Amino acid sequence: MQKQSFSDFHEKANHGDALLPINYYCCRIPESYRNLTLHWHEEVEITYIEEGCANYTVNFESFFVQKGDLLFLSPQILHGATECSGCTMTSHSLVFHLRYLGSLAPDICTVKYLNPILDGKRRFTTVIHPDHPGYLEMKKSFLDACNVFQKREITYELRMKALLFALLSDMYTFGCVEKMNIENTNLPAEARLKKILTYIQSNYMENLSIRELAGICHFSETYFMNFFHKYAGTTCVDYINRYRLSKAAASLVETDMSVMEIALEHGFRNISYFNKLFKKQFGCTPREYRKNTAALTASMALAHPGKTVPAQPDND
Repeated sequence: MQKQSFSDFHEKANHGDALLPINYYCCRIPESYRNLTLHWHEEVEITYIEEGCANYTVNFESFFVQKGDLLFLSPQILHGATECSGCTMTSHSLVFHLRYLGSLAPDICTVKYLNPILDGKRRFTTVIHPDHPGYLEMKKSFLDACNVFQKREITYELRMKALLFALLSDMYTFGCVEKMNIENTNLPAEARLKKILTYIQSNYMENLSIRELAGICHFSETYFMNFFHKYAGTTCVDYINRYRLSKAAASLVETDMSVMEIALEHGFRNISYFNKLFKKQFGCTPREYRKNTAALTASMALAHPGKTVPAQPDND
């Protein structure tokens, strides 16, 4: 199984490369994250919930997902996730750009099926439950694709593309790619929120003021705070802190930097405040998080060498 970055904020991440713009991720709550801040990316993201449950926010709507559910995220759609209190979750995801399926080629498949998704004229049904018509076909294609990607046997690139086309075909066949009614969407608010989040994610290491952020969209400070809370589902200060903490958690796992160095690099000027927020977010101190994550990774490697996604997991 590939090593995965914790709390990977996709708008800056590289999912694969130019020739193979796809990647696989296995996520485990609470080890991978407890609160994944609102973000978006140009790629499609498809997730299968193997165990447990979680809460997702997708395009300002709330969704509860649990064992057996398939989650489909369209390109450039805002989304985030939080743990359910007292519950764990294991999920498998593929994140890929539609150019992998030939969206740059002007053929009938591109014009009729891919471009409407890229242009936002069609969006995926967000959650497909096990009782949905076509669920078994879609689940099989997705899990087969996850396994093919992980094993990377001869001609796996062709097999991956065939499976993703089969999955997309089933989604259209069973009514899981919906036409968008532009008049009923929140496109102006979505565009403004994306602009604000992009600025935060590019400058989170610096001191950020409400006045500075409100000025991005020419809002008053009061209107900005109300706008952010309404559409992001949290206060701006909480969002910034959670984003900083997620980046700090990744550095704890991926680097040998000291806790003090990590706190300062990720926008925290007070180490006591950083430790307090970190423990509230992750349930342990930064040093404990680093130690526990290293132990968990080593344990998983010994217990499941070369493990792949189960082809037919139990959905009972």
